[in-house]
Amino acid sequence: MEEKKKKTYHPILFYLSIAVGAFIVGIFIFNYLILPALVGRRDVVIVPDITGMQIEPAEKICGEKGLKMMVSGRRHSDEFPAGTVIEQIPRYGESLKGKRSVRVFVSTGRELEEVPDLVGVSPRQAELTLENACFKKGRVVRIFSHQDGENRVISSSPSSGSLAPVGAEIDILLMMTGEPKVYLMPDLSGKDLLFVKERLERGGFHVTRVVSRRDRDKFPDTILSQTPPAGYSIKEGGTVELVVSTVD
Repeated sequence: MEEKKKKTYHPILFYLSIAVGAFIVGIFIFNYLILPALVGRRDVVIVPDITGMQIEPAEKICGEKGLKMMVSGRRHSDEFPAGTVIEQIPRYGESLKGKRSVRVFVSTGRELEEVPDLVGVSPRQAELTLENACFKKGRVVRIFSHQDGENRVISSSPSSGSLAPVGAEIDILLMMTGEPKVYLMPDLSGKDLLFVKERLERGGFHVTRVVSRRDRDKFPDTILSQTPPAGYSIKEGGTVELVVSTVD
């Protein structure tokens, strides 16, 4: 019985050893012979992420990886500041053979245009002129005069002839004839500061002061109180002061 057990045990162990050895040899062949043959060379590296970086640091990182960086072009960008990498080819995470080049496109910043001359034109004409020049109408500040004549623009910010990013808002100062209109102040409490401020200023009112007060029960920048209070009269072009919440 003992001899029979030995004869059945040793062949299993022998074949198991052969299988393990073959597996190890297979891994060795794949890693050191087949894989290098598939990629062509063993100096393949992973392309680093250089998008959003300035040119010099991006070039340095590529050099540390054994790669070169080549600027293929420059273009305007609203997202990336001037001198930073907008796009890279190959992209981050792709493989590339050593000493090859990563092509990049570099930002020249936002596209700039000359602010048109608005002085002396009507409010409507100023708005159309800004649209044609690819700008937006920003805040409108009104001052009133008893002199005869039409309402007109007396200045802008940025001023005419200066350069501003395409799509930027241009604030204008209007000279209005006659007496300012009188409105009842609405209740602004509980509303969002940015929402209210934008609409007040576009309506010709001026938010001259914003005070923060801690209130953990409110979302940040929620209006808590106002001057003038709700229901009080306010003239066109008048000033408004707001108290808003903060969690700090």
